[in-house]
Amino acid sequence: MKSEAKRFLSIRLSQDEFEKVRHHLQQSTCRSQTEYVRKVLTNQPVTIKVRDQAREDILHELGVIKSLLKRLPVSGATVDADVLNLIREINLTFREIAKKCSQ
Repeated sequence: MKSEAKRFLSIRLSQDEFEKVRHHLQQSTCRSQTEYVRKVLTNQPVTIKVRDQAREDILHELGVIKSLLKRLPVSGATVDADVLNLIREINLTFREIAKKCSQ
């Protein structure tokens, strides 16, 4: 069971020091400055967010595919030129994803 915080600690930082703390806070998964500073001062692990650009690109491309799939007719429609064009766009998007994954 977590004990209630009853003590208060106040520190002064230069603007540069404060910006560094704020930068590290923004890279962490901590929800508040207090949570971040408490973890650092008590040597608890701080989880850092890692940005994976390749993964973000793939997620974006999958979003494109999702929007294209929503444009396909659901049922009872004949395969016309518009449907074939959508299928080609989806195919090209899948190829782009495969290309990015193989790099």
